[in-house]
Amino acid sequence: MSTLGQQLKQLRNNKKLSQPELAQQVGIEQSYLSKLENDKSIPSNEIFRALLIALNLSIDEFMKPLVSSHDKTRLMQIPDVELWYKSKGVKSSAMQRKVIYLAMFLISIGCALFYAGHENYVFNERFYEYKSQGVIKTDEPQNVFTHWNIYIIESNREKRDEKNREMQARRVPSFKLMDEYVGESFVEDVEGGKRVYNVNELPRTLSHAGNSWFEFIGIFAAVFGLVLAVLEPKLTRHPH
Repeated sequence: MSTLGQQLKQLRNNKKLSQPELAQQVGIEQSYLSKLENDKSIPSNEIFRALLIALNLSIDEFMKPLVSSHDKTRLMQIPDVELWYKSKGVKSSAMQRKVIYLAMFLISIGCALFYAGHENYVFNERFYEYKSQGVIKTDEPQNVFTHWNIYIIESNREKRDEKNREMQARRVPSFKLMDEYVGESFVEDVEGGKRVYNVNELPRTLSHAGNSWFEFIGIFAAVFGLVLAVLEPKLTRHPH
């Protein structure tokens, strides 16, 4: 961190100008320029502008090494420098707000994404399995596959065995996974009759990669937002 005098001397040397040469271009005495370079005096606003013109520099170029100077209080006695510091402070405050808002947004969206993934709001992982034993003919009761024996009038063992073999042959299970509960059973018309689907007692859980990604992205966004919030002072604020 340099002072105004050190900066002025460095810039003069960079331009390969002697003190008398620069003093003449600015329109001041060499002794006064020497005081400025040794930080024994502060230039007026007019002389400061003349120095910038002589050195062919903008105020930004001149002040860049002095942005965090410990000599800031003395430097702000120059009106143009005071305005320059204030403009930097306004820009810094605006950037600070942007970083804070971004950090809050990332933390909020990160928490929302993680919660959505954890609770399966976007991709369902809870399914209900419905099973049908086989195709039921139009004139048959819906429970024919489980209670066919009570519908047999003949007591002849041979007839009952024949019916049993028929029902076993017709037993072609079909399964359906439903992402919502539609009741204990439902009927679906098919070729040759209908199928009755009965729900299993316990729902099945099938993991979905999308939910894991939501959780991962949510954690990443929230952590990034927290890091941004912690580092905000170093990213946006100029030391005083």
